[in-house]
Amino acid sequence: MLSQFPLQLTFTLVLFLTINMSYFWEGEFGIAFLIIIILLFIIYFLLSIEFIRQLYISVKNKFSEKTRNFLLLLMFSCLVLILIKPKGLINFEKILDGEDKVLAQAEGAANCTTTLKLKNNEKFVYESVCFGIDRIKGEYKISNDTIYFKNSRKSFEYKFGVIDKDENIIKLYKNKSNRNYYGIPIVVLK
Repeated sequence: MLSQFPLQLTFTLVLFLTINMSYFWEGEFGIAFLIIIILLFIIYFLLSIEFIRQLYISVKNKFSEKTRNFLLLLMFSCLVLILIKPKGLINFEKILDGEDKVLAQAEGAANCTTTLKLKNNEKFVYESVCFGIDRIKGEYKISNDTIYFKNSRKSFEYKFGVIDKDENIIKLYKNKSNRNYYGIPIVVLK
């Protein structure tokens, strides 16, 4: 089958695996993420057209070619699963990072979003999505209503945050002398 349909099979499997493993790579490319997503969309579109072409050939041949039928089944399955679950079949964030204890999210200009997730295993994920994804992971410690951030993989500009339950926001500070804060509204607080 690989010798009869090498491009179709290879592109279908690579697209499917790339989408399903996006948790591991999507925060690593910054603005280039947008280019990768456009490229993946183009591949998906071309594979959809190729699926229709192969289906037409198969119908014309009355589904007599087993390898083409297998290719159709594989392409259909992969394309539909990508359409139904565009973030992948497995929720790696939930499995590897844990459940959300606190979820705060702010939306800025041009639909750019900032999300802060404090996990139940004392790990945090800070994600900024604006023409690309920038994801910072690390550890945190909560003392009273203050969150202390530490051990992040990439440099994290905020040193601590304060949970303000009255205003329902997390105020992020760059240092202790900083009076200006970045406020992120709390969506979930467990």
